[in-house]
Parts: sequence; C-alpha cells; structure tokens
Amino acid sequence: MGMIYRRKKRDPATGLLVETGPHWMKYYSEGRPIQESTRTVDRVEAKRLLKEKEGEVATGLYRGPKIERIRFEDLAALVKQDYQINKRKTARRIDEYMNHLKTFFRKMRATSITTERIKTYIVKRQHQGAANGTINRELACLKRMFRLGYQQTPQLVVRVPHIPQLKEHNIRSGFFEHEDFLALRGALPDYAQVAASLAYYSGMRMGEVCSLQWRQINWTEGKLYLQAQDTKTNTPRVLYLTGDLYRVLHTWKSRCDLKWPACPWICHRGGIRLQSLKHSWRKACQAVGVGQMVKDATKGRKVWQGKIPHDFRRTAVRNMVRAGVPEKVAMAISGHKTRSVFDRYNIVNEKDLEQAARSLSAYFEQQTVTLAVTLAELRGESSSAVSRKVVESSAEFLELARGIEPPTCGLQNRCSAIELRQPE
Repeated sequence: MGMIYRRKKRDPATGLLVETGPHWMKYYSEGRPIQESTRTVDRVEAKRLLKEKEGEVATGLYRGPKIERIRFEDLAALVKQDYQINKRKTARRIDEYMNHLKTFFRKMRATSITTERIKTYIVKRQHQGAANGTINRELACLKRMFRLGYQQTPQLVVRVPHIPQLKEHNIRSGFFEHEDFLALRGALPDYAQVAASLAYYSGMRMGEVCSLQWRQINWTEGKLYLQAQDTKTNTPRVLYLTGDLYRVLHTWKSRCDLKWPACPWICHRGGIRLQSLKHSWRKACQAVGVGQMVKDATKGRKVWQGKIPHDFRRTAVRNMVRAGVPEKVAMAISGHKTRSVFDRYNIVNEKDLEQAARSLSAYFEQQTVTLAVTLAELRGESSSAVSRKVVESSAEFLELARGIEPPTCGLQNRCSAIELRQPE
C-alpha cells in the first residue's frame, strides 16, 4: 500500500520540524519500496499520481523512475550493440553518423529530444553543407535508437518522436556507354581491369566484387556463386560467365596460378586482397577524360567530379533492360530486392530519349493518310478527268452521326446543303 508525504525540515528560528517542498509518494514494485517526487504541492494531484503508479505496477506496465534519466548516450549504445549482434556490414558508417549526432545531442535526455530540436539539428547540418541524403541517413540512425529503446524491457523511452525526412535531390545518374567502358578499362592497371569487368557486366557492388574468391567459380558450368554473407542483402546469387567477362577471368586466373598460386582472392594486387580502386580509378578517369578533381568553394577543398565505380551498377541494370532481359531476372542478377530502388538504377539517358523520339516519328509516318487522294480515286474512276479535291472538303463520303450524341452543327449544315444541291 502506497503513501503520500512531504519531507520535513527543522525551522532554524523555532526549532520545530515543518513540511516543505513538493509531495513525495512511496509505493512498492516486486516487494521493493520506491520513493519518487510528485513535483506538485497539491495533495489531490499527488494522490492521483500515486494511484497511476500503483496501477502501472499492477498491470505490468511500470517502467521505473530511471526512464526520466535516460540520455542520448544510452540509446546510442543500443544501436552499436544491435550492429554487433547482427554483424551488420555498415558499422563503419554508423560511427560517422553518431559523430555528427553527438555534437548536437550530447548528454541530452531522451525526453528532451523533441521534433523541434530535431528540426534545429537539420537546419544546422544544412548550414554545414550536408546533403539531404546524408542528413536522412543520420536521422534514420536517430530513429533506430528510439525504436530500440522503446522495445527494451523495461522500456527506456515512452514514445518515439516524429522525425521528418527530407527530399533527396542528390541521386546520382552516372552511367557508361560501352566505348567509354572499354577506354577506361584500357587505362586501368591489370588488377583493376578484373574488378571493373566484373562490376560492369554483372552489376555487383564493389564491396561484393572485392570479396570474391576463386573457389566460388565453377569453370565447367561457367558459373560464379555469390555467398549470402558476402552480399549486402544477405541473399545468395548466381552469375553466368560468358563472352568478354569469361575471357578476362580465365586469362587472369592463368596468370594468378603462375605468380600467386596461394592467393584465394579474385581481385587482388600482388596477392593482397583489393580493398578499393580509388587511386587507380581517378588516374584512369583523368587519362580518358571522364573525371577530374575540382575546387569546391563550399567545402574549401578539391572534390572528385566525374565517373565513380558505382556507375557500373547503374549501367548494368540499364543494359539488361535494353537487351530485353525481364526485369525480375535483372533484379535477381543485380541483387535488388525492392522495385523502387531498381527503378532508380534503370536510368534513361539522352540516347534513349532520342531513340524514343525516332520510334514515335516512324509510328506517325505509318499512320498518316495522305491528303492527295481524289474523289475519283475513292470511286474507282480515273483521276485525270476529275479535278483534285481534298477529301475533308466533301461530305459525300461522310456519314451523319447517329445514336446518343447528336451531330455537330457545322457538319449537319454542310450535309443538308449538299443534299439540296443533288439532282433528283
């Protein structure tokens, strides 16, 4: 049974104990006494709060007094723990998002992180030059923190605040034409040419390409097996090796067997697993004129402007659609799980628009009826004895509209006049 009381303090003048401060309530949870301030001097309100707490204890909804002291750091620890338990592959990016969030929400109580403060954070990041896509990834991390806190037993947060999402206008649209790919591959070193060929023909992510091993290839059947743990979506895939891709891998395999027979990786440099194409990629792009380093006035440093390795993934999707591969099959090859993301990668370029315009023009040319047809030709007579008239100028071959819709006034008047002029 709970109770309401006020703390007493000795009066220095009279020496008597007098009640002071707000009312406190004492109740029991699992046999343990809990004392908590009601933050009010109204005894009726204090009793209401006590009954509310006792009701939560009785129904199993009691969360404890610690919920008011949960801070941002406590929720951030839940996200890191979740990534470690599930062995997620994007743990490095989470640290980057956390660093930006910590600068604004450090030591802030979870109950104080409201929608208004989140909007203030958005404005701050925009002033720092962050793109909307980057801000959305950081806000998604913050939302994940609150959801994990809400799912704990007992709950660490009572509610998840509304976190707005920004419209993203920084979606990349780069792609390669086949001649551009051949020129770039020729400028890359040997070890990078293998990775570029795999990414261009299969649409695999560069992380998936760098994780491939020789044991995943079945040379007899010409198949490349991607394991679930090596893919971003944890879904195994199969890639058939044909044409130029098969020749590149077979030639590279023969060379690796002579120089690095103990290396298990397909994409490697001197027997050491390849981690990135950043430096060799930029040199090759500058050599063939598809990219360069430019000065960014906003960031105050040089940034890369041009093709990136991920453009191969968009190109592969577009090429498969152009070649008539069913979209469901193309999604299985590239590893896309959602249709919305696949549609973003199926990019239309200017050549596609030009081809569409030519096809539309050819269609109209086939459907157009020439106006040089004469009335005599329509009757089956010789056109030499009859002067040419445009078909639309005569109502002799027009039929009056009947049914629900009445004929138009102009057409009806013209037809009536023609009938009056005809000989009996």
